[in-house]
Amino acid sequence: MTGNDFNVTLVVFFVPFILFEVPSNLVLRKLAPSTWLSLEVFLLAICTIGQGVITTYGGLVTMRFFVGLFEAGLVPGSVFLLASYYPRFDLQWRLNILMVANALASAFGGLLAYAIACMDGDGPSHYKGWRWIFIIEGSVTAVVAIACKWLVVDWPATATWLTDADRALITRRIARDAGTCRMDRLNAKALRRCLLDWKVWVTTIVYIGTCNSTYSVNLFAPTIVQQLNPTFSPRHVQALVIPIFVVSALAALLSALGSDKMRHRYGFAMGGYLIGGIGFVVLLAQHHVAIGVRYMALYFVSAGSYITLPLLWTLLANNVAGQYKVSIAAALQIGLGNSGGIIASLIYTKQQAPFYSTACDASFALLLFSALLLTLFVLGLRWENEKRKAGGRDYRMTDLPAEEMENLGDDHPDFRFVY
Repeated sequence: MTGNDFNVTLVVFFVPFILFEVPSNLVLRKLAPSTWLSLEVFLLAICTIGQGVITTYGGLVTMRFFVGLFEAGLVPGSVFLLASYYPRFDLQWRLNILMVANALASAFGGLLAYAIACMDGDGPSHYKGWRWIFIIEGSVTAVVAIACKWLVVDWPATATWLTDADRALITRRIARDAGTCRMDRLNAKALRRCLLDWKVWVTTIVYIGTCNSTYSVNLFAPTIVQQLNPTFSPRHVQALVIPIFVVSALAALLSALGSDKMRHRYGFAMGGYLIGGIGFVVLLAQHHVAIGVRYMALYFVSAGSYITLPLLWTLLANNVAGQYKVSIAAALQIGLGNSGGIIASLIYTKQQAPFYSTACDASFALLLFSALLLTLFVLGLRWENEKRKAGGRDYRMTDLPAEEMENLGDDHPDFRFVY
């Protein structure tokens, strides 16, 4: 590959990854999660193996497109599934487990890839080491996908491992949390409520700026680590990247515990922005600080984003009501929000290495903007709660048929927002 070919392969992944999250969640709503999610993982595995055997740049771009397509529904689908089991203030810990899995994959994935790459030229095919990375990791993923058919739970109403008493308990807990605010039918009015909800679009924009920070660390951390000692081998570099993500995973777990226990999201999210902001301030001044301090800054940027990102999932999931509303809202937020990955892929270019000054400027600006917009979002929720408390939304119930009253979701005047 020459020029920006590598960046193109990164960007093409995000096109289906962004566009197919909503359709995937709508399919998930109709099917057993154990079937749909395991199928997506299996097809993703096949495409991963495909990346290891293709021989042309066009083939690589095509495989990257399908990897994005089949990976699109995994995170929003998981958020949707977990939200169907847990009330609002039991959800953060469960969602952060997803983020921890992501952090640990980032931590050890590079080292595993390096170990596999040492197989360079092995086997009857004499494949290069980078090909073996995709072939072996894809094969393992395919086996996991088959197991997921039995490991992934289905909806509470159809999960065979639940007793009738368990189902009744889950239903009561969810109903006690959301009250009569449901959206279990997807008609034109319900779809319009989903697509025109300001909460979805504001949190999506916030997510873009936050997501950019997460991808940023993945893109430039190895470069900064290499400068600690130019003689470091790739194995040493990957080994020094591992603790960055391990610390991020611990930070995510601690913030989840505090957030659920205190029944509060916004303050913890702002704490994540503060931590990440400190890291970017150091990186903006990296020409004047020791390389060890720059390495420390990576811990701050990574930990801040891993704290905040799952809190944004929960902030939206906590403030929409009804099965279809949660499904569409989560998919829109995560799907469009992953545009932050496109931004990171385009601004962290080879030409800017090793300091990536312009990219760090842009990422810091996005982080500050996200923090400001999240603050306005919470102020909007507070204002809306006061409006509803004073009866300012009761007009929505006027002249509505009973079945429509039961399909208002969080537009129902009785629904209260949390933050």
